[in-house]
Amino acid sequence: MQSLLEKGGQLFIIGFEGDSWNPTLEKLLLEVRPGGVIFFQRNIASAQSFQRLVRQVRDYLIGLTLPSPFLAIDLEGGTVDRLRDVLAPLPPVREVARAGLAQRAGQVAGRELAAFSLNVDFAPVLDLASSESDLILGSRTAGRSPQEVIEFAADFLDGLAEQGVIGCGKHFPGLGSARVDSHLKMPQIEKGASKMWEQDLLPYRTLASLLPMVMVAHAWYPALEAEHSLAPGTSSQPLPSSLSPALVSGLLKSRIGYSGLVLSDDLEMGGVLENRSVGEAAVAALRAGCDLLLVCRRAEYVHDAFEAVLQEATRDSEFCGLAETAAQKILHAKQALGIVPTHGVTPPVDWEGLRQEINQFTAEVHQRLSTQLVAAKERRS
Repeated sequence: MQSLLEKGGQLFIIGFEGDSWNPTLEKLLLEVRPGGVIFFQRNIASAQSFQRLVRQVRDYLIGLTLPSPFLAIDLEGGTVDRLRDVLAPLPPVREVARAGLAQRAGQVAGRELAAFSLNVDFAPVLDLASSESDLILGSRTAGRSPQEVIEFAADFLDGLAEQGVIGCGKHFPGLGSARVDSHLKMPQIEKGASKMWEQDLLPYRTLASLLPMVMVAHAWYPALEAEHSLAPGTSSQPLPSSLSPALVSGLLKSRIGYSGLVLSDDLEMGGVLENRSVGEAAVAALRAGCDLLLVCRRAEYVHDAFEAVLQEATRDSEFCGLAETAAQKILHAKQALGIVPTHGVTPPVDWEGLRQEINQFTAEVHQRLSTQLVAAKERRS
């Protein structure tokens, strides 16, 4: 990593349009040289073609003499399962948690990702279930209590790790009390700082040493902001947590002591773009303490964010130092996490056998839930 271009690119995990290798994608990868790529259902035509696409992206970036990339996808189970149409759907997190099969879920999800040469799962969700967020998060949460969430997440992370896949806790500091979807606009979380510390933040406090990555939400937390402000006494306009030095550097990194990789949620989301450009958001997220920036779809947004970071690093030596420190942290983390250069032919995958394994796991979850329901009815009678 000799140039500012390469240092800047390592700070980004980017998405793209299309479901096959094409000149537009190649140009984007060449110009940005990202530290990682995130894939969505729009990038998946079939199991075989998607496996080939991931391998092409990986090998192309390694061929540029770059560090091996993070290759990521969202695979939680239930409503957030990008692989459901080409393999089989995983059951929702809530059902898995109640069935006590979180580690198995992580193992199955890890095998799915490994089949496509993916190495990062943006899961588990660490948000607490609540009446406020049920319409937004629904069955994506493991339960209403921190203990339920912690138990599920620890086991799920273990299962992923067994398959060589790293997980990511989200959405710090917690969207359990959100009444609006941060994809559309920025939620305002009015929960008190002490309750947040005891409840929503307990999973992060407990699992800090087990989480390779933490994703920061685009939501405003007035009480937390006031308590952890790095400049006490100053008035604060509504600020997404992803852009807040108080919450990223102050709360997550300093008070909780989290030393893993911190990434912003998607910088294309409405919750962060209400009063700023994507370039301004990218710079602010790095200044807040994020190490990685997620820009999930539009090539023009990827370029705008990337150019804004490069320009700010050229203009401001202090910011340049932040970017270099984050880039070095990413490189060290990749080595420590086993994200090392691999390329060439991927061993054949038994796709039908993998589908059967997913379906069998789902059947086991449902069988356990059914048994629990019968037992509960018998206890009441």
